[in-house]
Amino acid sequence: MKAILESPEILDVPPTEAPSQDSRADEREEIVSPFPLQHLPPAAQAMAAAIAHTERTPETLAGCCVLGFLSASIGAGLQVASGPNRVTRGNLYIVPSAESGSGKSETFRHAAKPFFDFERELLENWKTETLPGLEAEADMLQSEIGSLMKNVSKGKSGVEREEFRDELAAKKKALAEVEEQQNPPRLCCEDVTSEKLAVMLAQNQEQLASLSPDAGNIVNLLLGRYNKLDRTDEGIYLKAFSGDNCRVDRQGREPVLLQQPCLSALWLVQPDKVETLLGKTELTDGGLIPRLLVCHTRAMPRPIVDGVAGIPAGTTNAWTLLIGKLIKTFRMAEEPFTIQPAPEARQMMNEHHNQIVERRLSDLRDVTTFAARWNEQAWRIAVCLHAGLYGEDAGERMLSVEIAESAIVLADWFAAAQLQILDRGRQAARRAKWDQVLALLVGTPKGITARNVLRARIVTNADDARDLLARMEADGELTGKDSRPQSGGHVTRIYAKGHK
Repeated sequence: MKAILESPEILDVPPTEAPSQDSRADEREEIVSPFPLQHLPPAAQAMAAAIAHTERTPETLAGCCVLGFLSASIGAGLQVASGPNRVTRGNLYIVPSAESGSGKSETFRHAAKPFFDFERELLENWKTETLPGLEAEADMLQSEIGSLMKNVSKGKSGVEREEFRDELAAKKKALAEVEEQQNPPRLCCEDVTSEKLAVMLAQNQEQLASLSPDAGNIVNLLLGRYNKLDRTDEGIYLKAFSGDNCRVDRQGREPVLLQQPCLSALWLVQPDKVETLLGKTELTDGGLIPRLLVCHTRAMPRPIVDGVAGIPAGTTNAWTLLIGKLIKTFRMAEEPFTIQPAPEARQMMNEHHNQIVERRLSDLRDVTTFAARWNEQAWRIAVCLHAGLYGEDAGERMLSVEIAESAIVLADWFAAAQLQILDRGRQAARRAKWDQVLALLVGTPKGITARNVLRARIVTNADDARDLLARMEADGELTGKDSRPQSGGHVTRIYAKGHK
């Protein structure tokens, strides 16, 4: 337990500063807070640290990869009671960026190996032990159907014909079920269309992990690059994140109906892909982008260094054993295990939620869609950390306050990384509003009020108008003074051009 408890200060995501006229925004983009690796479970922490050391890549990249594979190995098989009549699963959508040739594929490969090895063994066992029996059963049913078809015309009465029809229908139904079982088992996929993803989910207990060390094509699919209607294509990814009922219609074929689909994702991309995703209004408004745990790892091309030690065998073995146990116990479970949080853990999570709500009403108002997901992400990360700490026993253990704290640290780290990426767009959007206010002042040099800003439709409500003017005053763009009518009454603050 000690490894997951030793923590530095929880990363503080500071209130958004007013837009500046200098290059400080560019400087901030280059600053990357260290990934809180010490808050991962021991086996995951050791594996991430060893990968980063061996491949000479940032711990951020390795940390994201091992967390992604913890999530992928759980699937829908482990969830936490996160509130009254509410459960939260551990499936995450993690999207770290790294430059080409910076070691992202090698980092991904080390973290992925036990997961892919398990899937390969699962497939081989299915081919040798299950598929032959299914094929034999299908052959027998086809033969029986053929015999029934030959004898159907021999029925001498309507009753006999009806009996033939019922028997034939039963055989065809059995054959369809057997043929459906002949689809090979999968644990993961990569760049597939939404229609294909729905089919694959239906064939695999409605659970999959979308995994790619170079997810450019997946991003293009989401952006609708291959969509004939030229629109974003994120519907099933939204449903499979939250586990909502989903229907996917396919041209010329039966629709696919999913009751509680579950998708985990680990997509390593080029930095520009992250910027493109966060800049796509349709994906943000639709809800997919706020569900992504994004970050720039700042992984750079690195020279070859002689004498670098490989990943210790003990570290690899512990990671392999953990992933195998999680897949067997949770990913392949018939029914999910639900863990209960300790009262102190629930209180800590609720306080985290309430702190975010306060900020959504103030400095995070312009990114409230993103901030709305931060506490949910903390719950999801907590499920992954809990599973990584207790392995196959995770379903029987209570979620501790220590795990809740570590989950909040990680969720806050991703929130800070998200805000850092969004910062340039936020600065530009605020500057545009500030310029509108200054333009409004040209026609009213004696000053304006929050009501004038609201009437000009620069903002959508009075609170935002007052907040906008107060921020401009704090930055020196405006000067304000209170004005009270001589007859008494409500005090109004009037703003004029500042002297910055």
